Amino acid sequence: MSGPRTPLPARPRGVALIVALLVVALAVILLAALLDRGELALARARNVLRGEQAQAYAGGLEAYAAQVLLRTRSEGARVDHHGSAWNTPMPAQPVPGGFISGRLRDLNGCFNLNNLMPGRPDLAAWQRVFRRLALVRGADPALTEALTDWLGGGAGNDEGAYLAQPVPYRPARRAFAHASELRLVRGVGSDTYARLAPYVCALPAGTRLNVNTAGVPLLMALADTVTQSVAERAWSSGQAHWSDVTAFQTFLQGAGVALEPSTLRLLAVDSRYFLARGQVLLDDLPFVFTSLIEYREGAGIRVLARSRGADDAWELPLAAPLPDDLARR
Repeated sequence: MSGPRTPLPARPRGVALIVALLVVALAVILLAALLDRGELALARARNVLRGEQAQAYAGGLEAYAAQVLLRTRSEGARVDHHGSAWNTPMPAQPVPGGFISGRLRDLNGCFNLNNLMPGRPDLAAWQRVFRRLALVRGADPALTEALTDWLGGGAGNDEGAYLAQPVPYRPARRAFAHASELRLVRGVGSDTYARLAPYVCALPAGTRLNVNTAGVPLLMALADTVTQSVAERAWSSGQAHWSDVTAFQTFLQGAGVALEPSTLRLLAVDSRYFLARGQVLLDDLPFVFTSLIEYREGAGIRVLARSRGADDAWELPLAAPLPDDLARR
């Protein structure tokens, strides 16, 4: 006959409960991490898809811009102005997931920085125009020489100023690929760049200035005697429509302004270079694309450059007023 049994010790029920809670918490954390990783992967896939979709729409907008230019020329238009068909913005069009819109800007209506390239026969004339433009916009006219040296002029005497910068670099000694490179030139700060950006661009050297689409500061830069009042009358609130340079010259002569022959040779009423800007909005994600388009008589359309993102010249008004600290002439 067996003796009395010894009672077993009670199990620590509190420890078991804590372990169970830890297991549940760990499972919840792992599940949340998996869901978060899945949402992140989904967001990445969506962004890639929308980016590719926006790129495709941008290609379509670029083709549309080219067709507008070709149609304008096929209809016999030989004078470009802000009333031309190419200047009509394409209103926002609904597409799956958002909207697209686009418009063109005439780049022959701005100052081509590459016309300051050393060795050009019209260099002196363009330098005079840029000096006056800098003065009108409240910038230092001496910037003209710094630009010419940056493009390859001088004997390298300016390299010390660039090498002495906190982040040293050397002058490019080549043509500008984009007007934003102007920020790198000695003497150009953020304020100076903001004043000049709406009126300058980077195109192949040798372009002429379209007096129909040039802004008031550029028209004032043609001669010291072109006052703001005369330039505003010539600009006609952006509706200038000079049939040829002779008509523009006749107007200036009536206002008491005589342009130098070397300056007259810089002017035109037609344009070859345009900037196409496409805006795409997909799932509330904005995309901006720009294309530099060249129209060549007899050769059609050629795209010279493409970029993605906002362009400084589009962010500032084409008819920006004169700086407050500059006395109006």
